[in-house]
Amino acid sequence: MIAAIQTTVSGYSGKPCTLYSSYNDKTLVLMVAVLKEYTPERREGCVVITNDRNIDRDSLFMGDDMNKAITAYFELLAGVAADGKSPRIKFNDEKAGRARPSDIEKDGIDSSGQRYRLNESISNAQIATLVTACYVGNLSAINDASDQLDSLNNLILLGMGGIVTI
Repeated sequence: MIAAIQTTVSGYSGKPCTLYSSYNDKTLVLMVAVLKEYTPERREGCVVITNDRNIDRDSLFMGDDMNKAITAYFELLAGVAADGKSPRIKFNDEKAGRARPSDIEKDGIDSSGQRYRLNESISNAQIATLVTACYVGNLSAINDASDQLDSLNNLILLGMGGIVTI
């Protein structure tokens, strides 16, 4: 399945913006496709994620989730796609590439893991990429849990003398 994602962010450096991306759960690739001016209206077929409480949305990103978002971004950046060689995150063109986060510094480790510090000049576009990465990380976790549940159901069915098809 390919998920179309519309991420609208305001409140950071630069102009508020909307980032359009797609995530393919078969190839495991997030394509950051189009960076636009702030667009509060939902594009048809898109999941809407935002930090703006005034927008019709599917998910509200809170600042408390920032460390999780940064971790999800770095996991995509370091990961390899399902083909075993392609990157897990791609930027469609130079304009979309402006949304590539670069103002992140490591800020030690605590009991919950690596901590990060954002430079105050980080842009809304860069935050939008982090927010999108967080959403993709959540999607991956849900898909993994669903696969595990399917496997468990198959084991239970086999234990009851049932037939499992592959």
